[in-house]
Amino acid sequence: MSGIEFADHRLDGAERMEANTSFIPLSDPDISFAELSAVETVLCSPQISNGWGTEAFEQAFAAYLGRKYAVAVSSGTIGLLLALKALDIGPGQEVIASPYSFRETVHAIGLAGARAVFADIDYWSGTLVPEKAEERITANTRAIVAGNPNGHPARWSELRAIAQRHHLALLEDSTEAIGSRYKGELVGRFGDLAVFDFAQPSALSCGEGAMMVTDDIEIAVGLRRYRAHCLDERSSVIVGATAPY
Repeated sequence: MSGIEFADHRLDGAERMEANTSFIPLSDPDISFAELSAVETVLCSPQISNGWGTEAFEQAFAAYLGRKYAVAVSSGTIGLLLALKALDIGPGQEVIASPYSFRETVHAIGLAGARAVFADIDYWSGTLVPEKAEERITANTRAIVAGNPNGHPARWSELRAIAQRHHLALLEDSTEAIGSRYKGELVGRFGDLAVFDFAQPSALSCGEGAMMVTDDIEIAVGLRRYRAHCLDERSSVIVGATAPY
């Protein structure tokens, strides 16, 4: 492919770079004929929304991490929002988060109606400091969201102990660390729920989208319920307890 075609105009690589000189790419997407063929297969199939390709990706991702359930969503922000909704976290409640993270993390907390409470990070790794997070816990705290910035795993054993001690949910943002390990285990295995975003420049880029993983079937069901209507539910009259996003 020598360029991207919009209507009758074609831009080659040099023209595209010149058109957006302010953009500094961290990495280029590695797209081979295998990826192009996979996209073509889906586009030529009778179902291009919530189809077999999504299900296969979810199953493979869950198997890679050794988690029971994986739920594909449209973005990391939406994934975290759906996770908070599935956990019944909303207005009047607090979520402890890192100030050193993508803004989308706090955006998702705000969309859920909860309040983000920041705790200090480690100077060298940029990860949330467990004891600092514990100091910020109040009667309104419902969850801790910690990340693995730049591939550096957070101190998950200590964060898990704090979450259990205070009966809090522990959410893991592993977008920047897919493949990283903490105490011999892949990141994405330590939170009650973990999110992997696939927007560029993530290590694994699908253009857009994200994956939520968990071992809790109730959380997985909640994520799927809030994500979208199933194909057989897409009709003029729908009866359900919740409206999907």
